[in-house]
Amino acid sequence: MQRKTSNNSNNDIPFYHYSRFENIRIINKNVYKVNIKKIISQQKKTVAEVVALKNISLNNKFTLNNFINKVKRHRKLEINDNILKFYGITKQENTNDYMIVLEYVNNGSLCQYLKTNFQKFDWNVKLNLAKQIANALMNLHSNNIIHGKLTSESILVHNGIIKLNDFGINYLKSLFTTVTIPIQYTDFRYLELFNKSLDIYSLGIILWEISCDGIFPFEKELLTKSSLALSSTNNNIIGLINDIIARGKIEKGIPGIPATYKEIYTDCLKHHGISRPVIFEVVNDLSKINIISDINVTNNLEKLDEEKVPSNPPLINSITTKANNFNIIIFKKLFEFFINLFKTQSQEMRPIMINNYIRECNLNSVKILHKMIRYPSNYWFTSLIGFFYQNGIGTVIDNEMAFKFFSLAANKRIFMKNISSNPSLGKFYIINKEMGIIRLANMYLDGIDVERDLKKGFQIYSKAAGEGSRAALSCMAFCYSNGFGVEKNEEKAFELYLKSEKDDPETQFNIGICFEDGIGIAKDETIGFRWFIKSALAGNIDSIVKIGYYYDNGIGVSVDKNEAFKWYFKGAEKEYSIAQYNLGCCYEYGEGIDEDQVKAFKWYKKAAENDYSNSQYNLGECFYEGRGTGKDITKAIYWLNRAKENENMAASELLEEIIDRIIFF
Repeated sequence: MQRKTSNNSNNDIPFYHYSRFENIRIINKNVYKVNIKKIISQQKKTVAEVVALKNISLNNKFTLNNFINKVKRHRKLEINDNILKFYGITKQENTNDYMIVLEYVNNGSLCQYLKTNFQKFDWNVKLNLAKQIANALMNLHSNNIIHGKLTSESILVHNGIIKLNDFGINYLKSLFTTVTIPIQYTDFRYLELFNKSLDIYSLGIILWEISCDGIFPFEKELLTKSSLALSSTNNNIIGLINDIIARGKIEKGIPGIPATYKEIYTDCLKHHGISRPVIFEVVNDLSKINIISDINVTNNLEKLDEEKVPSNPPLINSITTKANNFNIIIFKKLFEFFINLFKTQSQEMRPIMINNYIRECNLNSVKILHKMIRYPSNYWFTSLIGFFYQNGIGTVIDNEMAFKFFSLAANKRIFMKNISSNPSLGKFYIINKEMGIIRLANMYLDGIDVERDLKKGFQIYSKAAGEGSRAALSCMAFCYSNGFGVEKNEEKAFELYLKSEKDDPETQFNIGICFEDGIGIAKDETIGFRWFIKSALAGNIDSIVKIGYYYDNGIGVSVDKNEAFKWYFKGAEKEYSIAQYNLGCCYEYGEGIDEDQVKAFKWYKKAAENDYSNSQYNLGECFYEGRGTGKDITKAIYWLNRAKENENMAASELLEEIIDRIIFF
């Protein structure tokens, strides 16, 4: 195409006289299909080329520069065939209306393309589309560009080739405005908007959409819900997403989704952004899919699930037996680890350590949850399944499902016949019941998915304690200490903590707190320190960090920065965010270790990613000042915003200072 550049052009943006366009046809409200003459010099003839015109608003200096920046991004990426080509700009005569000249696409949006052609598509075609989208997104992320509005409507198709469009939201502008995209494609933890994980979440929905032949995500469900305009919309969506990734829900009449493909989009939809794969991993996993073998395996599994076979062939019996034996070994080890966590760790540390354990064992949390739910004899670890749902492990957080599984665990009349026929599982059943009861009481105490009822929570603890549960006795102590469901009585709380201790590290930590704060006993930080040591040596992470703090500040013991560093390091290795933050401070100020700003940045980053607000502030400050890393104002603003959202006042002040210094050109 011949391009004529205006003398008044900005940054050499090609400008076309509007009179050159012919046969203008409207495609939708803001987009037109037009012809423009193209001269082929070698053949000395003129042909008409089809392009698209799109209305834009350039009514002030900010949007003009925003537009120029988008053009620059486009030009940087146009070498990739999956990026929509930008040709230039035009202006309607006798108006102030500008239009951009774009590559024309003949298949419309991906959503339209899938719905129109789904009967023709086999899985080879679908996988090809998925790979194109992932590769195009990888091109963006490699250039540090976040799409921000990735949907099946913003993805276009030309002759079966994917064309990414409308990407790269201006970051600074979006600090002050709301970006609206269909909620189905939006990370329901919307505060992570400007992280690449938002694009990964949207990609997961699109990959699911491709597998369902263009069915609009949750189309039927959304049409039947009258409350979508209310603030509870996100909760509805979360439930629907949970149907897909936790309960395996797929639209009827769409069998044979490759198992590996399903795993990929499930990982993309993980609740926490930091748990989702990066785009390079998605591209790599898609490239490894073998359609023929994967479809065969999937179909065979579906048949086994659906058909009621009176007797399996010997080979299938053998394979099934081996698989079940393997699963039960995994479940037993995981459940034993889970039991130990309830004795040794605080409620905040348990999900962190379960996730670490799963990762260290090279397991997949989504697969583990699915296998536990489908395992026919899961009656002895239903509290573990409830724990997965309550903490979003292998699924999105679903407190309703958690409540159901905790209730199953707590109901002593269920599965008694199974237990009598398998005595080896009896001990697990009893512990499973105890933890189910305690988790239910916790939900009543906190008002999670049920109306808050402090008295009912205390009564449940009291009944379980009367039946011999030391864990419930410790929970009663907590209620007496805070006056939850019973009259506050700190002396009674301390008495019950001592009674329930019996080498329980979590209870030992609570006894240390009683001595530290003078709860039900005379304040004595030296004795408190001894209880923390006892608890820490048994593996309690809170006590490990508490000892570091005591050595750091000379509480109950002489100041020893070297010892403080050692204890902080132990806690940081276990992914405890406070310990990671404190370790970062040690490196920043050279306390107990040589000063090292790079390592300080590393540990601040780990704690910030674990959602510790003080560390999010420090990380933003590091990016702003270039301390331990390169200067990066965008990342500084991102992390300071995260800290501000977590009510860090210092972050609000630094944000205002940064934004005041920004000059918009």
